[in-house]
Order: sequence, then structure tokens, then C-alpha cells
Amino acid sequence: MKNSMRSILQRLSQPYFIFCCFMCLLVTLLPWWPTNEVLIIPKYALLFGPRWWLLVCVISLFVFWRYLSKRQLQFCSFLILLSLNYLDFQLPSVASYFSTSTSTSTSTSASTSTSISSEISILSANIGGGGSKNELDSIGFSMEPDIILLQEARRIGVSKLFNDYNFKECISGLCIVSKYPFKQVKVLSRKLFQGWGIFAVFYEVETQFGMVSLANVHFETPRSVLMGLIYRTFDFSLATTIESNRQFEAELVSLWSQNKSHTLIAGDFNMPEDENTYQRNFTHLNNAIGTKGFGFNATKHTVWHGVRIDHVLYSDDFTLKTVDVIESINGDHRPVIATFSVGN
Repeated sequence: MKNSMRSILQRLSQPYFIFCCFMCLLVTLLPWWPTNEVLIIPKYALLFGPRWWLLVCVISLFVFWRYLSKRQLQFCSFLILLSLNYLDFQLPSVASYFSTSTSTSTSTSASTSTSISSEISILSANIGGGGSKNELDSIGFSMEPDIILLQEARRIGVSKLFNDYNFKECISGLCIVSKYPFKQVKVLSRKLFQGWGIFAVFYEVETQFGMVSLANVHFETPRSVLMGLIYRTFDFSLATTIESNRQFEAELVSLWSQNKSHTLIAGDFNMPEDENTYQRNFTHLNNAIGTKGFGFNATKHTVWHGVRIDHVLYSDDFTLKTVDVIESINGDHRPVIATFSVGN
């Protein structure tokens, strides 16, 4: 019995090692996957499904440790790192600390030359899946962000909340609550491609250090395709339509953000940072959690897993000071709050 088990493990060791290597390579290349109808459903499955499966597969390699070469065993450590990267385990960017120190020294010297260094904080929260009025109000009072952006906020009366904020507006569930006066610049509707609802609202916010270009976004969700996967129905036509809509929305917002100073985009992107649509459209901006996040920072939670699809993006003329994912609110989304310093 023992000999037969050893024989089975020995025969499986090499194919299983190759399988783990191939899957690690496949998910690592997700940001650069080509746009192809056949790849849409597999892409969504890998991006939005439970990501811990890969780490389990790689750790299971050690069942075969007797039958792997020394070089293969050493390579397993690299595969574990790739699995953690796929799990979206984050370490703060080293560059972010250099930029912070540079900003500090600049503002210190600037204080002697009457220049102004200011801060601005922004909180983004999708509250469609939960979030009581008391919770929302406590966010405004306890954390005191300068600007609060809400998505799927159709069921609340923003005018009755956040009494410390003078400037408020809601358009089709996309709301802004601000300590600074703002001007609405443009609204983008899904009527552009025969859909319904608003997916982006653009503002110019008058702050103490100048004008900030701000976008509150809520891109289309691939939920219907994912539900089809759960029930084993593979509708490639539906997947193609949704993918086309999501790309169109992202491209329009990306075009708006090009060549602008002091630009912030926040909201429910419904796409992880390692999706190819995100990579093609938003890498010219910095991702707050991607820059200074630590550990696992899922912003959308299900029974089995979480994924980071809510983002705060900022242009290079901001310096990120802090960023946090807030756990103390009900619902399936977690708010993201980021604080920036700006030196003139």
C-alpha cells in the first residue's frame, strides 16, 4: 500500500509542479491579458473569484517534497510570493516614503519662504449593500474628512446628514459632501451606450491651496457574468457586452483625467488593480492603497472571500500621507479614506 502511494505521488509530482508554475504565471500576467471575447469569462473568474485557491495549490506542493529536485523546492518559495501577490497582499511602496520625506523637507524650507503647505482628506464609500445613517454620520464626525463621496446612496437623505458640511449634492446615487465649495462640471450617463444610470460625476473643488479636479465614479459591475459562472451558464454575448461597457466607461474617465493637475478619482471601480482594463486606463495616476497599503485590504466582501475594487487615485502633485480601509461599517463594501499633502 505504501509503495503504491509513493508511486502515485512520484508520477504526479512533476505534472503538479508544472501546473502550479503555469497558474502562477497566468495570474501574474492578468494585468497584460489581451482583449479577447474568449478570455473575458476566465478573466472575471480569476479576478473576482476566491484568490486563496492558488496559495493552497502551491503549499500543497510540499506533499511531493521527496520527489522534487532541490532547485524545484527552492523555486516553490518564489511561487508562494507570486501567490501572495495574486492574493493582493500589499507592502508599502518604498518610493512613497522617499516622496513623503521629500515633501516634508520641502514644506519645512517652504515655511521659511512664506509658501503654503496644505492637507486634504477624502473618503469614498459604496453604501448600497448596507450602512446606517448613524454609521454614515459618525464617519463624518469622527474621521472628519474634507470630502465624502458616496455611491449607491439613493436611499438616504444626504441633506439631513453630515451637519458639519456646508456643501452637498446627489445625482442618481452618486453623492458628494464637502467642506469646500464645488462646481459640477460634467455628468456621464450610461445612455451613451443604451444603458441606464450615472457612472461618473466630475467636479471642480475650491480648496485653500487651489482648484482640485475630482471625479466620483461607479463603473458597471460584472456581477451577472459571475452569477452565470456560479450556475454554470456561460453567456459569452452578455460577457462581451458588459466588458465593452466597462472599458468604455473607464476610457471616458481616463480621458478626462489626462494632463490635469491636482486630480482625484474615487469610488467603486468594480475592477481590481490587476485587471487589464484598469491597467490600460489608470496607471498614469497613483493608487492610494496600492502605494501605502499594508496586508490584505479587500474593500468588497462576500461569504468566501474579498476583493479590492474601491479605489482612491491621485495625480503626482499630491503626496499621500495616510490611507485606510474602514472596517467599522456594515454592508458588503468598506470605505476608503486617504489624506494628502499639497505644497505650493
